[in-house]
Amino acid sequence: MTTPIPAVANNKANITTAEYVKLTIYNEYGNLANNNVYTFSSSYTSDTIDGVEYSPLGGLLAVGQQNRSLRVTNGDTSVQISGIGGNNIYAVLESQGKIRGSKIEVTRGFFNPNTMVLANAVVRFTGIVTNYSIQEDREGLEDNFTVTLDASSFKTILENRIAGRKTNKNSWQFFDATDSAMNNINSLAGFTFDFGSDPKSKTVVPGYNGGGIPGGGGGMTKPGDTTNQNRK
Repeated sequence: MTTPIPAVANNKANITTAEYVKLTIYNEYGNLANNNVYTFSSSYTSDTIDGVEYSPLGGLLAVGQQNRSLRVTNGDTSVQISGIGGNNIYAVLESQGKIRGSKIEVTRGFFNPNTMVLANAVVRFTGIVTNYSIQEDREGLEDNFTVTLDASSFKTILENRIAGRKTNKNSWQFFDATDSAMNNINSLAGFTFDFGSDPKSKTVVPGYNGGGIPGGGGGMTKPGDTTNQNRK
């Protein structure tokens, strides 16, 4: 569902561009119907992009810089919403930390300079909310809150993501308790193997004959081996 945020006064300024932010808080994995979607913009009138209506916040919305490049690049940005009343800050607090990991999309809209109607819109940033902070300002009996969302691009998230299985017994049997492929992996720890050598031509003993074994001298012989002693 789309949850509207109270609009600022409908006193549209002479602006040529505006930022549009769409925040999706995932409440249930795989159940899109239970997600909360919040949309707001730095415009002074309510605008619709791809069937989604954005509530105008005007100057109460500040969006950080985004990298502009022809190639996909890493980048972080921030979104700051000011002047939030006590009733609306509940939307942030009720998420119980789920706002971290939420998907955030930032779109820039361009207005027709003659009619001041939204003409085009381009997605500038898509990423994940990595952190958020809430600042409270109290004047008299009124509480006003400022929420700052820190976000990282999907490319940054994917580069820092650790996935897959490790080469140990527990990791492999986590998916299949009968998988014995890594049962003997611990017995190989600490050994160095001379890959590519002919196993029939020499016997590798730690400290002798080199072969990639730590301490191997290449010219040393195995005790009792007189092969190299007869060579000239």
